[in-house]
Amino acid sequence: MSDGGRDPGGPADRQWPDPQRSDQQWAGHQAAGGHGADRQWAQGPSVGAPPDPYRQDHPAPTPHHPTQQYPTQQYPTPQYPTPQYPAPPYGGGPPTWGPPPGYGGGDGAPSPKKRRWPLITAIVAVVALLAGGGAAAWALLGGSGGASTPNGVVTALAEDLEGRDYLRVYTRIAPNEATLLTDLGSVLTTELQRLDVLRPDARADASLDTVTFSGLRFDEAGAEQVRPNVTITKLVAGTITTTQDPASLPFTDSFKAKVYPNGTPPAEVPRTIDIAQVVREQGGPIRIATVQLDGEWYVSGLYTAADYALRDAAEPWPTTSVDARGAGSAQDAVRDLVQAALDADVRRVIELTDPTEMAALHEAGPALVDGAAGARPTGARIVDLRTTETDVRGHTALSLASLTVDDGAGAQVTLTRTGDCLTISGVEGAPPQLCANQLGSLVGAQVGSSPALQELTPRLATAVLNVKVVTTEDGGSWYVAPGQTVVQLYADLLGALRPGDLDALIAGN
Repeated sequence: MSDGGRDPGGPADRQWPDPQRSDQQWAGHQAAGGHGADRQWAQGPSVGAPPDPYRQDHPAPTPHHPTQQYPTQQYPTPQYPTPQYPAPPYGGGPPTWGPPPGYGGGDGAPSPKKRRWPLITAIVAVVALLAGGGAAAWALLGGSGGASTPNGVVTALAEDLEGRDYLRVYTRIAPNEATLLTDLGSVLTTELQRLDVLRPDARADASLDTVTFSGLRFDEAGAEQVRPNVTITKLVAGTITTTQDPASLPFTDSFKAKVYPNGTPPAEVPRTIDIAQVVREQGGPIRIATVQLDGEWYVSGLYTAADYALRDAAEPWPTTSVDARGAGSAQDAVRDLVQAALDADVRRVIELTDPTEMAALHEAGPALVDGAAGARPTGARIVDLRTTETDVRGHTALSLASLTVDDGAGAQVTLTRTGDCLTISGVEGAPPQLCANQLGSLVGAQVGSSPALQELTPRLATAVLNVKVVTTEDGGSWYVAPGQTVVQLYADLLGALRPGDLDALIAGN
């Protein structure tokens, strides 16, 4: 069975020694029979490491996971989940722009009703720019951003951020995540340029000049090797200085006029985040996961997210993995995953996810399986599933053609896609057919009476009916790719918009 290109350092089901758990957060687990703080890995930088000096009497905060942004052609930066305190420097993106003073009201008071749509779109636009362009970095630098040690790659990342070498920053990211970010950036940038939100020559490097990193320092001795191929590094010092400068954002003139109807405001006074102070206040360092792939170490946003999720649940990293076990075809992979979800079979759901894209999920998977031990199956069974196949960025994507489900009590429900409608049979009291315009009316009644929304919602409903599940083939087996599926959902929903929709939404709201 293919391991999806991962380099775990051994078979996925090998029983690895438990990692050191020095934080007080783990005390309850240790008292209940877990390994004590003196148990450590037989290899890696945490050997002989003392208990975490940054940990106090409460667990580290759960991170947010903002999507970072990349320019279409140059100077891309990565995306990483961040803790609840101010964004650490491994994100490398600009600050979130707040509304300009006086926006929406002549007296200086903001008007949320008038500014909601332009600000939402503005945030998405900046996300799009800094999320794209990764392919250029890998083409120019050959994807050579890995390092021989975990500390080596985060130290190199810090140097790149301080030197504003954003091409090189991008190559420090795990290759599977870099590919996903590149696809996301390409989709968002293309669609937002079509909608006249971003300029055709939009570049994000100008907005990156509003962020300055200085003195970033990692605690090498405090690094934790939580798995043979995963080490958590600790950011403990440095500063991040930000200056909100709306003039640097690469919007079209027409869109700027909507976002800033009173004129583009001047840059604000710079604000500095002292990471050492944040560490003291939050009771722990900023944890950044690194993963070893093909002998090289990279920074990983997905492993970072998994690490914070496990800590938030007071669970250690599992010592085994959920092996990848795909299906014989793309349609079988989708069918088996949906059936596993109906059966509350979390292990089978994880087995069917792309082992390259979702490597972190496979390795953290046993904790999810244990946590779902009490889940009850629905009793429903898929009798028949038929799909329509399309190509999406070189992947096989499937959309619904028809589905028949047995509810477990002998009754069967069938959904059949016909144009922009769903034909429904077997549901007592349900309409025989539900079409996009009907769905749009139902949704429109909930979100408001704006003519623009009433006109838009049927097109969005059609996009939802067209939702695609993206699949991948690895070693002769087929898997579902959740990340690529989300990227395609953005593409389909944005694709339902027309250039004039934003004007109408802003004017109507």
